[in-house]
Amino acid sequence: MTGIIQLITASIDKVDLTKPLGAIDFIFATCLVVGFLFYLRRFPVFRVVLGAGFLLVCTLVFFLGGFTLTALVLGVTSNLIIISLPLIFAPEIRHYLEKLGRFPFLRLPAVLAKQKKESVAKNLVDCAFDLAERGIGGTLVIARKTGLGQTIETGVVIDAKFGTKLIQSLFFPKSPMHDGAVVIKDDRIVAAGCLLPISGDVKLDAPFGTRHKSGLAMTRDTDAIVILISEQRAEVSLAENNKLQVNLDRSKLLSGLEKLL
Repeated sequence: MTGIIQLITASIDKVDLTKPLGAIDFIFATCLVVGFLFYLRRFPVFRVVLGAGFLLVCTLVFFLGGFTLTALVLGVTSNLIIISLPLIFAPEIRHYLEKLGRFPFLRLPAVLAKQKKESVAKNLVDCAFDLAERGIGGTLVIARKTGLGQTIETGVVIDAKFGTKLIQSLFFPKSPMHDGAVVIKDDRIVAAGCLLPISGDVKLDAPFGTRHKSGLAMTRDTDAIVILISEQRAEVSLAENNKLQVNLDRSKLLSGLEKLL
């Protein structure tokens, strides 16, 4: 590995940017560096890289200004930080190298979309039955193509990654938003505590109450999917296109969501 780096380093002076190959090479290298920095900016390690870069700039400024000893101290410090980066962030480096080793860039968009849909469906099923087993009622509205802006405005905007623990806290009986619905888009919780429309045209016999009526009414005017969890009966139902499927088990709910999402 060191020999390859030395060979490349020795060949740098032969790069001619006036030639097409040299220009394309320079563009590719610049894109890789910029793309890497844009990727890093989402993580705490980016601030450390910025800090080390700032010290290097300060080193150059002090050196050009004649502050040789100060530049030496800053230069040694910044180099020590850069050298120690692989040790400090060893877990993160291992994690992202492992992700790179899966060759995500070789996966077809259709395959990725299918995997994402299956993952979202499974998470929704796990969350719904977790609430049912705990005796916690809930209404999960999954947005599709139709915008749900009016419904979202009646609640509190969350905009957080979907998670069972977060859903549990939102529907916890003592939570101020437990009576409302949670709106979900893809794998994100958009809003909570939302009020769904109640239509007099929706007729449901006992034991179904307001939760199921409003959930079913939601599917009349939009293409949303609504998962309804009954706290009294610990049952999970699915509403879509003004149709209600009641008392579903895990496999039926999963297959239904995978078809509808």
